Amino acid sequence: QKIKQIVLNLLSNALKFTAAGGAVTTQLLRMEADRGLIEVADTGMGIAPADQERLFERFYRAGAAARGTIPGVGLGLPICKAIADGHGGSISVQSEEGHGCTFRVELPLVSRRRSAELSEACREDPA
Repeated sequence: QKIKQIVLNLLSNALKFTAAGGAVTTQLLRMEADRGLIEVADTGMGIAPADQERLFERFYRAGAAARGTIPGVGLGLPICKAIADGHGGSISVQSEEGHGCTFRVELPLVSRRRSAELSEACREDPA
């Protein structure tokens, strides 16, 4: 559910900051045997370098968002970061003003066998 929350937030942001006729893409890639990468990219307005450094701070809003033209309170990306960090992963952004953004979420993967073991352990001890 938490990973879904990250993806939905990134997609929501990409759609808010991309004008009609632009593009938003999502990819799920396997980086290594034990790491995965979720990538959400858009062709929107992009983010200035100074703003990129602060994007994951609570209540920080960049550019047009801060001027009140795009709704939000500045908690979505910090929540995404907290979830990624909590899962042993990371989140990053690459952007150029006027040329869109790419957000990347890197997470450790759990094998099906290990996932089944964890599920069984939860059933035996739901606390």
